[in-house]
Amino acid sequence: MSNHWIICFAICVVVRFSAVAGGEVVTNRYHGIRPTDPQGFVGLPNPERGFRTETQIAEGDNTTSVIFGLSDSIKHVVPPNPHYTNERWILEAEMFGFDGITLAQTYCYLTEYRNRPISAEKLDLLQDSLNGLRANGMKAVLRFAYAKDMNQTSSATKSWILYHIDQLAPIIQTNIDVVFSMEAGFIGAWGEWHDDQYIDLDTPAGQDDAADIVKKLVDILPGERDVQFRTPQDRSNVLGRAVFAGQEAYYAGRTGFHNDGFFAHETDGGTWPEPPDYANPGNPAFDAVTAESPDMMVGGELYWSDEGGSAAYDGFAVAKRMRLHHYSVFSIEHSYSVREGKNYAIDHWVTNSVSKQQVVAAKMPLSDGYFEDQFGNEVERTQFEYIRDHLGYRLELQQAVFPDKVVVGGKLNVELELVNRGFSTLRNPRKAYVVLIDMAGNVTPFDTGADPRQWQPFAPGDANYAPLVHQLGISATLPGGIVPGYYQLGLWMPDPYGSIHLDPRYSVRLANRDTPWWINASGEYGINLFGLVEVK
Repeated sequence: MSNHWIICFAICVVVRFSAVAGGEVVTNRYHGIRPTDPQGFVGLPNPERGFRTETQIAEGDNTTSVIFGLSDSIKHVVPPNPHYTNERWILEAEMFGFDGITLAQTYCYLTEYRNRPISAEKLDLLQDSLNGLRANGMKAVLRFAYAKDMNQTSSATKSWILYHIDQLAPIIQTNIDVVFSMEAGFIGAWGEWHDDQYIDLDTPAGQDDAADIVKKLVDILPGERDVQFRTPQDRSNVLGRAVFAGQEAYYAGRTGFHNDGFFAHETDGGTWPEPPDYANPGNPAFDAVTAESPDMMVGGELYWSDEGGSAAYDGFAVAKRMRLHHYSVFSIEHSYSVREGKNYAIDHWVTNSVSKQQVVAAKMPLSDGYFEDQFGNEVERTQFEYIRDHLGYRLELQQAVFPDKVVVGGKLNVELELVNRGFSTLRNPRKAYVVLIDMAGNVTPFDTGADPRQWQPFAPGDANYAPLVHQLGISATLPGGIVPGYYQLGLWMPDPYGSIHLDPRYSVRLANRDTPWWINASGEYGINLFGLVEVK
C-alpha cells in the first residue's frame, strides 16, 4: 500500500463522514508492545496459538500407567501415582501461565479397549477432562492412541479403530469448542504412525486402511477442524488413496502436519526423506510443506532430553524454520529444564539473545518497539521470547479511521488496518466485530464480515516476507433506540461457540500497547478498545 493511497483514503473519508455525521474524522495510529510496557515481557494469552503443554487425559484416579511424569516444579503439590487427577496437568499448565499458554496436547489412551468397545466409564472420564479444559480457558490438540511403546503388542485393527471413532464422535462433536485440532493418532506407538502391529504404512493395503481412518476422522469433525499427520509423506501417501478420489482438494484442506522430530538429527527424526535445506530448495517433501503451509495447520515438538542432538540450540534458526512453515503451535515441554530437570535445547533459547539487527537482516517479523524501552533505548530479547511471541498469529492494529460524532439513526463508518506479525494466520473460523460500549458497559456489536483466517503475515511465496496490511471495517446504521452519549469503540474477536462466546479467555487480544483490553463487570467479552465516539 502506498503512502499516496493512504492520504487519498483519509481525504475521502473526511468528506463522507462530514456529509453523514456532521463530525470530524479521527485517524489514530497504534503501536506494538514494548518490553517495558505493563506485562511487556509476558506472553499474550491468545487462544489457538503458541506454546503448548503435553499431558495424558481421561484417566481414572487409580491409574498406574501414566507415562508422562510430573515436572519437578509441581511434584510437591499433587499426589503421586497411582492417584491421577485432572489437577495434575491443569497445575502444570498454570505453571507456564507467564508464557501465555492456552493449549495442551492431550493423549487419550485406549489401550485396554483395543479389541472391545470403549466403556461408559472411560467416555465419562474423557468428558471430565474436556470440561477441565473449558473451566481453565484452554483448548486441546487431541490425540487418541493405543500403544505406549514400540513393542507392537497393543495395536488395534482398522475395524476396531473405526468402531471407536464412532463411539468418540458424539463427545468430540459436543466439545469441539475446546478442540483446537486433532492429530491422526490411533496407529502405531503413541499414535505416531510407526511400529503398528496391524497397519503397515509402507504398503498399499496399510495406506488404504489409514485413509479410511483419516476420512472418518475428518468427517466426524465439525467446525472445519483439521487432522494433522505425523509426516508429510504419510499425508501424501494417504491422500492419494482411492477413497479420496474426486475429493482430494477438500481433504487436503482439512489436514495438516505435526513435526514431532523438529530439528532432530539430519532428517528431523525421519520426518523428511532427506535432509532439509530451506535455503536451497530441492527436497520435494520439505518444499511441498513450504508451499502448502500458509493454508495448513502445522505444529511440532523437539525430542525429549536433547535426543535429537544440539542442532536445535540456535533458537533463531528455529524461529526462521517456524516462519517458513507457518507454525501455529509448539511444545514447551520437550528438552526444557522446567519440565525435565536438566538444561536442554529450550534452555539455550532462554539464555541466548536475539537482536533487532538479526531480525531485520533475516526479514523476520518486527513490531515497532519490540526491542526498545519507553525512551527508545535498545532492550535485549531472548530467542525464547521471540519464538513465544510469534508462534501462530500476532495481530497488531496499525490505524483506525472513525468519526468523533455520529447521529442516532445515522451511519457509523469505521475503517481499520492491521498486520499479522506471527508465523501463521488463525486456523479456525472466527468473526471480527466492531463494537460500541456505552457508559454502563452495554455492548452493541457490528459484524465486519472479515475472515481472520485470510490474514496472512506475508504473501505466500514472497521472498521478502513483506508484512501484508489487512483492512476491515463497518458502515452501519445506528439503531434508533440507541441512547445519546459517549461510546467506546472496540474490536471484538470472540470464539464462535456459544459455550465460550463471551469468555474473554477465548477472545483474541491485539499486540498493541495502546488498545486497552476491556472486560465487563460480569467478566465477559474481552474487547480491544481503540477509540471514542459521541452519539448525538
